[in-house]
Amino acid sequence: MKHTFSFYSLLTLTALLVTGCMNEFDDETFTDGNYPYGNNAIPVDAPITTIQDLKTVVYPELFQSPGKYNYQYTRVEHDLYIRGRIVSNDESGNVYKTIAIQDETGGVAIGVNATGVYSFLPMGQTVIMNLNGLDFGAYSNMPEIGTAYENDSYGMQLGRISQKKFEEHIRLVGTPDPTAVQPKVMTESALKNLIPTDYPLYVKLEGVTFADAGRPYAPTDGATEDRYVSVGNQQVDCRCSSYSNFAQDTIPTGRVNVTGLLTLYGSTKQLLIRVVDDVEVAD
Repeated sequence: MKHTFSFYSLLTLTALLVTGCMNEFDDETFTDGNYPYGNNAIPVDAPITTIQDLKTVVYPELFQSPGKYNYQYTRVEHDLYIRGRIVSNDESGNVYKTIAIQDETGGVAIGVNATGVYSFLPMGQTVIMNLNGLDFGAYSNMPEIGTAYENDSYGMQLGRISQKKFEEHIRLVGTPDPTAVQPKVMTESALKNLIPTDYPLYVKLEGVTFADAGRPYAPTDGATEDRYVSVGNQQVDCRCSSYSNFAQDTIPTGRVNVTGLLTLYGSTKQLLIRVVDDVEVAD
C-alpha cells in the first residue's frame, strides 16, 4: 500500500508542477526576449533560410540517394537559421520525443530527447532555430534535425537532441496562434506525387474511413500499431501508440476527417495523430 500511495502521490505532484509551469508560462509578462524556455539570445532578426531551401538548395545531396532507406546526414557548422510554427508536438503522448515546425514552404521534424515539450511549444508557436552544431539530413528518407549517434545494427544515423542542447538552439517568438497553422487538404493525386523533401507535412485527409473502425486506437501492451485509412488507392498508416491518452478510445465508424503530421518511413506514408480531436466525423 505504501508503494501504491507513493506512486499516485508522485503522479499528483507531477501534474501540479506541470500545471504550475504552464500557468507561469502563460503569464502575459513573458514577451519576446523574456521567455522561460529556449535561448532568448538568438537574434529575432536573424537571416532566415526557408525550410524548403534547407532541403533542396543548401543540402540537396542528402536527399538524392536512390536507396529505399536513406540515412544520409551532415553536421551544420555555421550559423543557419530557420523559422516556422509548431505543427506537431507530444501533447497526447502519441507523438514521441519529436516535434515538427513548418513555414510557408515546407516542414521539418526535430528529434528532442524530452517529454512534455508541448507545455512550452504549443500548436502555432513561432520559433527560430539555429542549426549550427546540430545534424540535419534524412531519417529513413524523411528530413529531420537531430544529433547523430551510432546504431549497433545500422551505423551512424540521426538521433534526438538532448533537452539542454535543444533549448540552446531554439527561440520562441510572439505568442502561439493555432489558427495560423492550417493543414493542407490532401487528395489521392497529391499524395501520390509527394517526394521525400515534401515531408513532413501538416495535412488533412477528408472523408476517409478506417479499416480498423470500431477497434481501440492502440493495444494495451505498450506497442504501437498501424491503423489504416485509404485515400482512393493510396493507403496511409496512422501510427497509434499505447502510451497516448486516447489509446483505448474507439475508432469511429463511417467517413471521418483526419488531421495530423504526414511523415515518411522508407516508402511508407505514416500519419501521426497529435490529439484525439484530430479525428472528426465527416459531415
